[in-house]
Amino acid sequence: MCSAHSGDLDPAVFEELVASVGVGVAIYDAEGAFRYVNAAYADLLATSRADLVGRPVWSVATDLEADRFADYWDSFADGETRTAETEHSTGGRTVPVSTVTTRRRIDGTSYNFGTIRDRSELRARERELEERNERLDRFAGIVAHDLRNPLNVAHSYLELLRAEGDSDELGMIDSALSRMEMLIEDLLTLAQEGDMVDDPEPASLDAVARDAWSTVETDDGDLTVETDTAVVADPSRLRQLFENLFRNSVEHSVGAVSVRVDTASDGFVVEDDGPGLPAGDRDRLFEPGESGEPNGSGIGLAIVDEIARAHGWSATATDRDDGDGARFEFTGVETAE
Repeated sequence: MCSAHSGDLDPAVFEELVASVGVGVAIYDAEGAFRYVNAAYADLLATSRADLVGRPVWSVATDLEADRFADYWDSFADGETRTAETEHSTGGRTVPVSTVTTRRRIDGTSYNFGTIRDRSELRARERELEERNERLDRFAGIVAHDLRNPLNVAHSYLELLRAEGDSDELGMIDSALSRMEMLIEDLLTLAQEGDMVDDPEPASLDAVARDAWSTVETDDGDLTVETDTAVVADPSRLRQLFENLFRNSVEHSVGAVSVRVDTASDGFVVEDDGPGLPAGDRDRLFEPGESGEPNGSGIGLAIVDEIARAHGWSATATDRDDGDGARFEFTGVETAE
């Protein structure tokens, strides 16, 4: 048996490892021609190993230009590693890939060693997210322009009517206009919260949750925070996440509701002792208009989901373990040291 510390592993072991490692592996010579590719590399491009060996790398890497390739290849320093997101194309098939390439000199000869991974699914998700955010941005622009103006006009006429005398009917109109304002603000927030969090910082779950609770009309409800953990987040957006969850609990409960915040595996939870979640597909609760707040806009939980996604977290809605009530769990959450 070979010792892991003796350095005398059979070369066949390394050859088998490279051949079956599960990612595309290639070796290029000093002129940039393929000297070796494993099966995973060829399979990714829907071609054969024999078709690639001997070909210049620029013939498949679409970002590389043949007349400028020598300068690029010669710019590698010995031991240097570069990463890139590019495309490889052969036989009419184009695949978005991520590459890692390292220059090594062996017995006086320079080689580049590279790996590639398929980015097709990631690229598709990125495009889907970009398209979704573009749609939300366009919708937000329509909301801001086409709804705010007539709403302001309605408010102005309402004030003129109140100057002649107040009534219950005018109060109902005022309430309806206020709900329209809430809808507009929530829609604009929804459009903005999809932007990824760029500069997170340690945020105390206890402090942020209690701060959010103080801004919500809780109707004599109570909040219990059973953790002093700090998570890596945007504090203001985390506060908005809590505000929407707390408001959702209050608006769906008859009478005072108890809300609890605590840590859980790989994240944190917010749960209440209210009537619980409706039957059916719980994931749909995070879609605009599906949360069904009786006194709100119907997109409070959609905002919660957008804030979670912006942090790289996953949000799930379930029933509380020990009885009636709703439980919202957030995973993939980084804790602060």
